Amino acid sequence: MIALVNDVCGQFARAEVARALAGHATSHAEHATLTERAARFDALVDERWRELVKAIRAGLPGAAQVERFLPVRPLTNGHVELHVHDTQARRLVVLLTGAQALAVGAHLTANGAVSLDRIGRKLDSGLPHVKAAPPFSTNGTAGQLATPDGAAGPPAAHP
Repeated sequence: MIALVNDVCGQFARAEVARALAGHATSHAEHATLTERAARFDALVDERWRELVKAIRAGLPGAAQVERFLPVRPLTNGHVELHVHDTQARRLVVLLTGAQALAVGAHLTANGAVSLDRIGRKLDSGLPHVKAAPPFSTNGTAGQLATPDGAAGPPAAHP
């Protein structure tokens, strides 16, 4: 099921990128090609979505249903809607800023990891090895300050 979800998301992202590129096309032919590519990816999304719904219905109890809305929906103004249910099964929408959403996600992940650790489910075997960080400089010199975007002039052109 996870592979199907990843495939649906990947095809959807490809369609969105193709649509965005078509909006910046420099010729009618390029626009037509990118629009057609987006349509192909949309068709794959529809096909994979039907497969995903079928897999969910086959693999989960009869009460499980595919939600028609996104439980987490990014908004164009940089905010995030979190669709949840309270203990009385009433639908709620929580509006978060991007920073708040990131913090909530980090806290939920950390709490989940701690909870799993406390019940004896160790996660470290599934995580990639982390190399040790190089030691900090003790000579008192600081690294070069980063320049804000655009402060050093326009970006270099890439062929």
